[in-house]
Amino acid sequence: MANNVKPTPIALVVCDNIYEEPGGKVALVGLFNNIVTSELPVTHPRLAVFASVTGLRKGSQAKLEILHGESESAVVAAQGPFPDDVDPLSVVDMSFVFNNVTFEEEGTYFIRFWGNDHVLMMRPFQVCKRKKKVG
Repeated sequence: MANNVKPTPIALVVCDNIYEEPGGKVALVGLFNNIVTSELPVTHPRLAVFASVTGLRKGSQAKLEILHGESESAVVAAQGPFPDDVDPLSVVDMSFVFNNVTFEEEGTYFIRFWGNDHVLMMRPFQVCKRKKKVG
């Protein structure tokens, strides 16, 4: 039954790093919406994604993927279960950290976060070449 329930999205943030304190506080560092590079392909050393949802049931599944907008080819993906001790009123914050993510070409990329086979949130970001200075 959990796979039929669409969780409620709260937040989807892309950043350089996520720090989690033992007491449960979370700090998102280096938020960004694009990657500017002098050459392609470009490898981003650390890409972190913070997702927050509610309305979960036991057995709910999560998936996060980064896709190239035009080709829809996957750059990276991760999936697995939400914690077992959730109920519909729980707010679940999840951190995904990817090291050395390579983007082959310029363009729009999408971070898609899924819950129980439903796209809950999608966030675009750009990979673009730095414009050369004239003069």
